[in-house]
Amino acid sequence: MSKAFTKEDDVTPDVVVPPRAKAPPPETAPIEQLRNEGKARLGARVKLSDGEGHEAEYRLVTPDEADPPHGAVSVESPLGRALLGKSAGDDVTVERPRGPAEYTVEAVWFAMQPGDPHPG
Repeated sequence: MSKAFTKEDDVTPDVVVPPRAKAPPPETAPIEQLRNEGKARLGARVKLSDGEGHEAEYRLVTPDEADPPHGAVSVESPLGRALLGKSAGDDVTVERPRGPAEYTVEAVWFAMQPGDPHPG
């Protein structure tokens, strides 16, 4: 190949890309503040009741951690999406293939360790 078509002899690049300034980290609330808000979010445990008096507890997890038979519900599932941002006393409607289901949020808490006590 002819040297006329190579860049071997160039000392400076044609394009200079300035270094990017790093964006500041997002401001996130301290974990204690999130716990005290009492709103359902990833990692929360939620106690629900239906109109017939049945109660169930769920933990909101990532899709990879989901295990519905053991109470670990993905935040991307219909139930998980319906619970996000809800607090104790809120009513929730979950859209299901067999029709909507109505629940009341009885409690929202964040357990520090498996087996920690919860409200309610």
